[in-house]
Amino acid sequence: MPHADEKPMMVGEHPQCDPVKTRIIHVGMGASGMLAAHKARKFLTNYELVCYEKNASVGGTWWENRYPGCACDIPAHTYTFPFEPNPEWSEFYASAPEIQDNFMRFYNKHNLEPFVVLNTEVVEAEWHDREGLWHVTLKNRTDGSKFVDKCNVIINGSGVLTKWKWPDIEGLHDFKGELAHSANWPQDLSWEGKRVGVIGTGSSSIQMVPKLAETASQLTVFMRNNTYIAPPFGSNISNKEADPDAADPAAAGKHKYTEKEKERFRDDPAYHLKYRTTIERQIANGGWDMFNRGTELNIFVKGAMQDSMRQRLAHRDDLKERIIPTWSPGCRRLTPGDGYLEALIRDNVNCEFDDIKRITPTGLETITGKHIEVDVLACATGFNVQYFPHYKMIGTGGQVMQDSPEPNVYASVAAPGFPNYFVINGPRGNWGQGCALPSHEVQMEYILQCCRKMQEDRIKCMEPKQNVTTQLNAYMDAWHKKQSIWAEDCKSWYKDNKRNGRVYIWPGSLLHHLKFLKRPRYEHYEITYMDPDNIFDFLGNGKTISQVKLGGEAPVPYIRNDEDEVWDIE
Repeated sequence: MPHADEKPMMVGEHPQCDPVKTRIIHVGMGASGMLAAHKARKFLTNYELVCYEKNASVGGTWWENRYPGCACDIPAHTYTFPFEPNPEWSEFYASAPEIQDNFMRFYNKHNLEPFVVLNTEVVEAEWHDREGLWHVTLKNRTDGSKFVDKCNVIINGSGVLTKWKWPDIEGLHDFKGELAHSANWPQDLSWEGKRVGVIGTGSSSIQMVPKLAETASQLTVFMRNNTYIAPPFGSNISNKEADPDAADPAAAGKHKYTEKEKERFRDDPAYHLKYRTTIERQIANGGWDMFNRGTELNIFVKGAMQDSMRQRLAHRDDLKERIIPTWSPGCRRLTPGDGYLEALIRDNVNCEFDDIKRITPTGLETITGKHIEVDVLACATGFNVQYFPHYKMIGTGGQVMQDSPEPNVYASVAAPGFPNYFVINGPRGNWGQGCALPSHEVQMEYILQCCRKMQEDRIKCMEPKQNVTTQLNAYMDAWHKKQSIWAEDCKSWYKDNKRNGRVYIWPGSLLHHLKFLKRPRYEHYEITYMDPDNIFDFLGNGKTISQVKLGGEAPVPYIRNDEDEVWDIE
């Protein structure tokens, strides 16, 4: 029985789970932003969403990266949103411009323009607990002006590889020739007949070196790390059922789908789905055991890739010794590199393994005193990996996320101490298991399920519990230590380029990752209601939304012929 001095419980006039107005800010308008805008229409009502994009156009990664040979290392027919097939892909591995065109088709088809504000960069986000709102400071990159927007929920979809970096080498900007970075490549840059230097051995270097070597008079590749060059993923998949003249899968630029193949994809969606599923199964399922230390597949793939590289490097025993790793394939990100090893043994290509001491106005000086003159210097030196957001995040009690010595992230999507903050494919996500787009979709739906719960249950904010987050990350560490090839002795951005660093990859397969994130485990969250003294306020006036809308004609979906039919009440 209530005490006489207790505040009387208020009963609202709204129906049960009537969604309260919510405002969401999404950082970026690449693949994640497009998913946010598209999926929000399906999951939410009574909401506002704005996607702030720092660039002059949408597209993110594929708008920014345009270096020679830039392509996706995932087969095109699976590098799409899983629910949005594209029968018109021109080749097995799509180039960057074609991928950007595909995203633009999705953007225009679903009319996502109303959600985006271009040329606007998030510079800071601060949680105001009394209001239950994020105050987000933004910069207009056209005129430099700043303004503040507010939201209930902020989603960081800016990507883990978004802030490209120049190499930290003395004299870099004293170079008087043409200086370019793979993530900011000048489209009018010509290297034909010129002396070219490339710094780096990552995926962008692996893709650009064969292109540069074709027409450069001399190409010098400055290499510090060894790496595996993988065969094309899905290279044994045939499409001759669609066209007997169909070519076998090959690297970007070396395979074209015939018109007959594309016609079959267009006219027979079931066949197209089967083709896409076959590719995805091979990538997500068939090769998974290679990432588990000591398995038969791990040992076989390691030996096969090493043998393949030796054969492709031909007589160059010096390069075999320097380039072929001893750790397992996948410890560093695998990149199919058709033509890369062949380019390294060309007469006009030289591999330089000495560290660079400084860059001069006319070239590069190594620590051994050698000076190599170049006309064009290409920096394939990648990105500052975004273990934290690129903008300042201030959470409860004034804590700054970037002040943490390492990421404190729950399941790659949320962080204790930062209420109503979510991230797409953050640390401990799908960084090495396969195509990112399936996990992007599942993570976005996870986040929107949380948003919907907050709307319907009148929740002010939610954040992962610290003890749950600590336990989950400890389990991940134990899993990697026990069996993961990512924990082997290699330097990788998966572990902050430290040989013995913490592995920031999900502890399992892509399917394992998607299953965990298909539905939120709300018991893992601290939940604060808008009215902590009346947490059942969402029950309202005793009616459902459907009864308010339709009165006596409201559906009764629990009456059904099929026991297994899924039903719900609005």
